[in-house]
Amino acid sequence: MPGYGYLSYINSSQGRNGLLFAQRAMEFTSLGCVAEERKMVAASVNLYSIAIELAFKSLALRSGATEAQCKKAGHKISEILSLIQSFNIKIPEHLDRKLNNDKSFINRLLGTRYTVFEPDDIITYHKNYPEMITEILEISCPIPLKFDGGSALAELNKLVTSLKQPAQKEKS
Repeated sequence: MPGYGYLSYINSSQGRNGLLFAQRAMEFTSLGCVAEERKMVAASVNLYSIAIELAFKSLALRSGATEAQCKKAGHKISEILSLIQSFNIKIPEHLDRKLNNDKSFINRLLGTRYTVFEPDDIITYHKNYPEMITEILEISCPIPLKFDGGSALAELNKLVTSLKQPAQKEKS
């Protein structure tokens, strides 16, 4: 699981919560990978959306935002990104372009969980959610994360593999 790049930040509630959100983002992402592999598309999209929000809120907290500011942003991805950027943190343009759409995000987050749609609602699906989520967790900020294996993606792959092992043992 993600850890602190520098142990001195462990005394900060923002740092602790930022780390907790990052760990939960990795867990939801790994579950999304397993669901996607099992062709459970709606479940995987919902899990990835939760992970995206947690990863961005982790980044916001580790950048200097307060818990109250994160809570106030709610599920509005544009507000979460604006909050992060208010601390002079650069969100890569491709992530901003793909993910900074409140309506699309809410449809991915809630529309896949509650299957009541407006006829015009569109749920955007990206083929590289795990890569985008791990990239969010690696964005440079005042309280960086450290990952076993050297990168968030390597750590995610290890976590997904560990989730699959009990299922593989049951088949034997």
